[in-house]
Amino acid sequence: MKKFLISALCLLSLSIPQIARAQDSDSRPHGRNWPTPEEVVARMDSKLSLSDEQKAKITSIIADRQAEMKALAQSSGRRSKKGREMKSIMSESDKKIEALLNDDQKKKYEEMEQEMRDRVRQRRAERHGGGSD
Repeated sequence: MKKFLISALCLLSLSIPQIARAQDSDSRPHGRNWPTPEEVVARMDSKLSLSDEQKAKITSIIADRQAEMKALAQSSGRRSKKGREMKSIMSESDKKIEALLNDDQKKKYEEMEQEMRDRVRQRRAERHGGGSD
């Protein structure tokens, strides 16, 4: 009986993180772990030294962008068309963000964006068997 209880507790403890992840992914489209707008802005702030006013405005832009992206991800339609629409949403929000940044911040922001694009390309290549080591 004692062995059974210990086994049951072990199984339960292993399944709790999976249940938590499943519940968390329910609120995010297709199980993506999208950071909150506040998390995105905190990351940006660590590299760009944003003012409080910039943080507030960028948080709003990111929240709007994520709402649009989530709605688009959950909508029906051709994948290629959705991809183009997502790029457009990202481009428009990037323009709004860049309009709030000074010249030094813009340069750093562009570098951050390029690093992100490179990581996405690398992940895509790895997924399709063309990963480089």
